[in-house]
Amino acid sequence: MEFTELKKKIESDLRLNKPDFVKDTDTSMNIGHIELNSTQQLVFSVSTFKGKVYIDIRNWFQDQTGEWKPTKKGVHLSMEKLTEFDKLSKIFSEIQKLNG
Repeated sequence: MEFTELKKKIESDLRLNKPDFVKDTDTSMNIGHIELNSTQQLVFSVSTFKGKVYIDIRNWFQDQTGEWKPTKKGVHLSMEKLTEFDKLSKIFSEIQKLNG
């Protein structure tokens, strides 16, 4: 599927909590975020490069001027690795249940 088509399908089929401080581009689409503190956010996005689709989870920070910027801290995975990532994510959910 072309990335443009994928973005349209994501927009129409999924409810997203998109960060308003991060803009989509032709090659990336932000799909959600988690506030870590008042000056840091964890931003989740999907992107394409050379025809392959990737997921990205990146730490963003707010600089002294109030502008949000990405850091080098983050994870960039091909969709082929998503199954492995999902398995480990489910383990974290189970740990949360065990922890009460």
